[in-house]
Amino acid sequence: MTFLTTAFLAESMRAHGYQVIEGDTKPITSGVPDSRLATPGTLFAAFRGEKLDGNDFVGEALNRGASAVICERAPQGNWPNSTLIIADNTRTALAKIARDWQRNCGAQVIGITGTVGKTTAKELSAAAIGEAFLTHRSPGNFNSREGLPLALLSLQLDHEISVLEMAMDSQGEIGELCSIAEPSVGAILNIGTTHLEKLGSVEAIAREKLSLARSLPPHGVAVLNVDDERIIPVINELECRVIGFGKSEAASLRRSKVRDLGLKGSEFRVTYENREAEIRLQMPGAHLAQTALAAIGVQLALGLQLSAAAEAINSAKINERLQVRHATSGANILDDTYNASPDSVTGALHLLRGLGGQRLALLGEMAELGDRSEQEHRRIGSIASECCDVLVAAGESCRLLVEEARANGLSESHWFSTKELAAEFATSRLGEGDHILVKASRGQEFELLIPMLEGQE
Repeated sequence: MTFLTTAFLAESMRAHGYQVIEGDTKPITSGVPDSRLATPGTLFAAFRGEKLDGNDFVGEALNRGASAVICERAPQGNWPNSTLIIADNTRTALAKIARDWQRNCGAQVIGITGTVGKTTAKELSAAAIGEAFLTHRSPGNFNSREGLPLALLSLQLDHEISVLEMAMDSQGEIGELCSIAEPSVGAILNIGTTHLEKLGSVEAIAREKLSLARSLPPHGVAVLNVDDERIIPVINELECRVIGFGKSEAASLRRSKVRDLGLKGSEFRVTYENREAEIRLQMPGAHLAQTALAAIGVQLALGLQLSAAAEAINSAKINERLQVRHATSGANILDDTYNASPDSVTGALHLLRGLGGQRLALLGEMAELGDRSEQEHRRIGSIASECCDVLVAAGESCRLLVEEARANGLSESHWFSTKELAAEFATSRLGEGDHILVKASRGQEFELLIPMLEGQE
């Protein structure tokens, strides 16, 4: 059996001094932080949250068939079919079993971080690497102190590579994730302004992101965006090999001749150590060329040749964050509602600019920008004025966005007090062949507007 088992879990946790109530030996195929997701084969981690305490739902998880539970107080009743780990801190115990299992499996770990593009880079890297190695990847956005250890529980003994997304919203988080996963390859995509509200400065964000590179062993490889001036200073600190990627002359892995193909993707040329390859990226948005370049760099770090890395990228198919949907009006909806940062909104607007028909943007607030919120929302308003014909926005910060767009000459700039009113207005303006971009930070829940735009409501 290649999966983690409750027997391995029990042995590991006993070695760390935790109370173990061992049940039948069963495979553990994944970890879940929500008792409603518990099924046979899952480990439920009972985290204490701001509003809910997962320890209150241990019984529910067990009733749903969870093979194992890590919790901070023993549930009532007898559960002979499941293994229970009683810890003083669920997160700490989970981190220890995740590290023990990762070491037992022996897979080479690749960590990927950055302000924008982490999930796409992770998925693209994993899909491409999977052509040459048995590859594991973190599911969804399991990228935090809680999520990354849960992701490692789905690692199997025969996996050769594990590609993990690493996120942060507090100081020390990336370093903590690296101490759990122990990556030997680390890719840093960019450093932006998201999380300013929590970390206070771009310099603090940079220190946190760069800790991935600093954690790598001397035999490791750092894949770094050398177009980002905040990343370059760390290079001289590193003992490991560095693959610098970007469009500048400083890049050893360089892209050039980028051609935007609209919704069909983009084409560009890649040069590395006097070799060239042509890339045809199947995802909309020329701004994703840099993300694809990082995925090529990760493959090179594993010893693959440029030709093989390029071929794998060209054939890679992933579930894209940006989904093109079709409305009954005949319009095309660019559903990019998963999240929004200044850089990702800029890239999406540039994609919209190159499309036909009437171009509309339905935008919501960008979160966690701290003192730079006004500046960044105004900047997006200025960019929107050059990229769309009609701007529709909702959310208090978006007043500034609309104000700036009008000041820059976009008279068709409209602000609404609620996202529902904004969507209703945008829907009334859609016609055959038009394109509308829908984008906002995750907490704004703009995905709920898509049925209205499609004409289903």
